[in-house]
Amino acid sequence: MERTKSISMLKRFIGLLHVIFACVTLIGIGFMYLNSNYGRGLDWLTNEAFEQSPDFNRKVQNDITNIFDYIRYQEIFETNGTVDYSKVVLEVSSGPGGDRSYTLNDIITYGKSLGYYLDEADDYALKGEPTELSEEDQQQLYVFYRCYQSEEELTGPDQSFATLPELTYEILRRFSAYYSIDERLMSDFTNLYYRVAYYSNNDAIYEVHTNAPEMSIDDIMSMGKYLYYSGDSSDLAVRTNFDSTFPSIPALMAQSNPYTSNKNYVVIGLDTTYKANDDYFQAYNAYNSSRQSFINGLYIMFIGLAGCILTIGFMMFTSGHDSFSDRTVHLYPFDKLPADFMLLLMLFVTWLCVQFAAPLGSKILHLLVVESYWDRANRMVMFGAIYFCGLITFFSLLRRYKAETLWKNSMLRQLMETLSESTFKYRLTMGFIFYLGSNVFLITLGVFMIFRQGENVFRFIPFIALMVIWILGNLIVFYLLYRNAEQTDRLHAAIEKLASGETSYKVDVSKFSGLEVQLAEGLNRISDGLETALAEQVKSERLKADLITNVSHDIKTPLTSIINYVDLIKREHIENPTIQRYLEILDQKSQRLKTLTEDLVEASRASSGNIKLEISNIDFVELVQQTTGEFEDRFAARHLELVNSLPNEVIMIEADGRRLWRVLENLYNNAFKYALEHTRVYVAVEDLGSEVVFTIKNISSSPLNISPDELTERFVRGDVSRTTEGSGLGLSIAKDLTTLQGGSLELTIDGDLFKVSITFPIKN
Repeated sequence: MERTKSISMLKRFIGLLHVIFACVTLIGIGFMYLNSNYGRGLDWLTNEAFEQSPDFNRKVQNDITNIFDYIRYQEIFETNGTVDYSKVVLEVSSGPGGDRSYTLNDIITYGKSLGYYLDEADDYALKGEPTELSEEDQQQLYVFYRCYQSEEELTGPDQSFATLPELTYEILRRFSAYYSIDERLMSDFTNLYYRVAYYSNNDAIYEVHTNAPEMSIDDIMSMGKYLYYSGDSSDLAVRTNFDSTFPSIPALMAQSNPYTSNKNYVVIGLDTTYKANDDYFQAYNAYNSSRQSFINGLYIMFIGLAGCILTIGFMMFTSGHDSFSDRTVHLYPFDKLPADFMLLLMLFVTWLCVQFAAPLGSKILHLLVVESYWDRANRMVMFGAIYFCGLITFFSLLRRYKAETLWKNSMLRQLMETLSESTFKYRLTMGFIFYLGSNVFLITLGVFMIFRQGENVFRFIPFIALMVIWILGNLIVFYLLYRNAEQTDRLHAAIEKLASGETSYKVDVSKFSGLEVQLAEGLNRISDGLETALAEQVKSERLKADLITNVSHDIKTPLTSIINYVDLIKREHIENPTIQRYLEILDQKSQRLKTLTEDLVEASRASSGNIKLEISNIDFVELVQQTTGEFEDRFAARHLELVNSLPNEVIMIEADGRRLWRVLENLYNNAFKYALEHTRVYVAVEDLGSEVVFTIKNISSSPLNISPDELTERFVRGDVSRTTEGSGLGLSIAKDLTTLQGGSLELTIDGDLFKVSITFPIKN
């Protein structure tokens, strides 16, 4: 008993240690995350000085821009080196006789009336704004002159009119910038020194701008960091030990150049000992402080993580056990709730903690820490709430796993067992309703979490946790669907085996569950009677072929009589044109019916193989030439040009000459009937060494919206409108006869291009 109490006390102590280490980890992460150099990796901690940092280069570039801005502002606001408040900075007109000029003093006075002021404590920033404008203030004025824009810039319609408050704001904004730059760079307390000089073409006139008139160029360049740029191409253009050459300098110098000469230079030096307490000195200290803060955060985080890993390992080993030696799992009442219900409950508890408990804890911490750390405190409390709710959930799941009740004690398992014993429709319906309801609930909750948190950047944390749960749930659904699909695949494979003729194939019923077991057993029963069914089907096909042959023979006798009597009537020389037209139609249709009957008989014999072949040696090239000669006139009648590509040598094959002629005749007839008029029909014979290939191709007159395999079926034609005289048997007969003679026939359709190839082995 005492031993059990000791272990229980030890587990509580380790749990408390884990809480402390988790807080330490969050504090370390906070130091790094809230650092200004967050996201730059770790190299900058050891391999970078302040003067090499991106912040330093941006600051120098900003001050270079400020220097040239200051030069322009001097021209606007100064006379003989001092601020001239009587200098005209604006000329406007409100209409005929309404011209007026405003001095700098007028603008400052008017700006004060609008509520504007320069905040000396905030680097002379322009503050304030008008609360209410009169009708006179809102009047649009035509601008003749304003100090910060040239006459060319005032030519546009959008630049010619403005209200007096708008103009006042723009002038005061530049006056604020002028004062700010003057205060930072022109005082004795600066580490940045510069000299900008412009010369006329004859060097008689020059203009120099500097904040160190007593220092020479060499003095400025002797600073820790320097840059010298000359517009004179005869001099070395850029000399610097900055990490950047600041490519904007040429454009800035050109904008402030009062002369047409390129004889100018700028030299900038920065005292990297930072003797003056200016913004560079402050940035230098802030950078070093940021580095040290980041390093401290790393140390704190690693210490916290190490402690968390050790303590959580101990807690995982002892969770659910009353002693180290006894591995019996003890479940708390909370662990006896269904696992999926517990997950939903803890998700709701976590949301309550983030929404209510975390803000309340943050308010209490505000009493203990300074205001600058309030955001960090808020995030620590929120992260802590999420982490500890997740920790409780994890250890409950762990104890269930050890006790082997994680899956057994779940509503999802009970639902699956119910569904597995139901019909397919019921199982699908209930599963879909459950799946849809879960997704709608989780997505709605996630969207609510995002919008509920306002602008807080960490509003995504609970949403991400919810997304993880949603993804896990969908993965479970995917597993169930995958298992069902796997069983379906086994059933499909069994059906394929049976369909391919393996009528003795049996399905392994032990690999199925639920209703799929019944399907597998049904397939096994089907396989028992499949051989008999297939035999009966073969018998039926044979009877069908015999029926076609017998009926065709029976049709030929009366059809022959019809043809003969039509011929006898035509010999009577009947003069009635109507009767003559009728006789012509009867003759055409009876001949077509005769051809169809013969084709039908031949197709039936060819498909069944009931044809006696007389195989002999045949010159294939000569046979193609003869066929081409017989069809030339017919093709010409339809304006079809035959283009032959035949070899000169003899190519011998073994085939039945009459049957092979019928194959070629059918192919030529097909081209004759269906080729587009005024096009070419290409015929070629190619010797491939062991085989000879005959090819005929043409452009179809109608769209070929049918597959090549379907065209070789009986009574199928590419001419879906059936406006031609074809029977739909020609290609089928050609294919069957070719196969019977040891050859092969292949159809190719590419858009409107129709191509037939027959291949025979060459006789050696």
